[in-house]
Amino acid sequence: MIRTIRIVSGLVLFAFVTMHLVNVAFGLRSIEAMDDARPWLMAVWTNPLGSIVLTAAFLAHFALGLVAIYRRNTLRVSATDGVQIVASLVVIPLLTPHVVGTALAARFGIEPSFATLIPYFWIWAPEEGLRQVLLLAFLWIHGCVGVVTWARVQPWWSRVGAFLHPFAVAIPVLALLGFVEAGNQAIQALDAAPAIAADAATPAVAEAGSADETTPAEPADETSAEPQLSRAEILAFFSRVNWTVFTLYLGVLAAVLVARQVRLAGNRNTIRIAFADGPSVSARAGLSVLEIAEQRNVAIAHLCRGRARCGTCRVHLTGGDAALPAPDREEAQTLARVGAAAGERLACQLRPGPGMLEVERVLAPYVRPGDLHHIPQAVLPSEGTVA
Repeated sequence: MIRTIRIVSGLVLFAFVTMHLVNVAFGLRSIEAMDDARPWLMAVWTNPLGSIVLTAAFLAHFALGLVAIYRRNTLRVSATDGVQIVASLVVIPLLTPHVVGTALAARFGIEPSFATLIPYFWIWAPEEGLRQVLLLAFLWIHGCVGVVTWARVQPWWSRVGAFLHPFAVAIPVLALLGFVEAGNQAIQALDAAPAIAADAATPAVAEAGSADETTPAEPADETSAEPQLSRAEILAFFSRVNWTVFTLYLGVLAAVLVARQVRLAGNRNTIRIAFADGPSVSARAGLSVLEIAEQRNVAIAHLCRGRARCGTCRVHLTGGDAALPAPDREEAQTLARVGAAAGERLACQLRPGPGMLEVERVLAPYVRPGDLHHIPQAVLPSEGTVA
């Protein structure tokens, strides 16, 4: 269930980001084209049901991300994992001003549109425009890494993967070009505004002069007037909310890291793993076989990056006295699906207790996604596989 929620929530968020970037790409035509396309591309997210689904997906994905950090037995990660983790951690600080600003706009009856946002991002608050670009960039990177990790172990990936890769580059590039072109249009409109105002001034003055000066002005309806916040007060409130959310976020993240450290602090036992064809390595008990292998530069295939989805990290247990926990439901399902033989376990899920363990890698470490669904058993190389 947790794995399904993580995948579904991630796909929902990635679909939203994709459609938003496509919408921004319409700026290559005009700002008006961006607003015209918005109801078609974003209507599924702006209706009440879509908003609930999007919010639930974000909260679920965020919570499961914190759980994944807590459950990590080591912070030494691969380059791919590192990029995805960093991209996810900076999303909240970048996203908060956008969410708060949208809520404030709705509170004061302002309907967000590209016609108002583009001049704001490019003329009145360019730092906010830069933050938007960084936010979408980090969201896109995080989403692409996650989607490819999930998709490349699917049977259909070898047929469609090559066609999807160009879109991973084209969509953000076109969106950035559309954002730049829309900004140029906003700047040109601002430059043309004084000339337009000067042309309109003469008839406006003449009309005002011809009016009856003795006509009294309409009295203001004081009973319907509501106290309005000044611009400075709105900005001050905006800043307070942003800093409050950011502080809470840092507090939650720090609490997760402290809890993780407390969980690991009491474990002083060690496990020694002897890989067939070498090497033999030692590490703290409680780490998975895959985590130990990565720490000691021992190559093991893991196309799903240790998510228990692909089964390529299977190892055959050949001996040892280390205590071995039984496979959990997730591991058992994957082992059954790939037709694992007796005595085989997933290196990404097997966390042996203290002692000695002898294992043999079932698949070669250089297995490719295209090989995943039609090779019965990859042959290990005759040489050692220490990276």
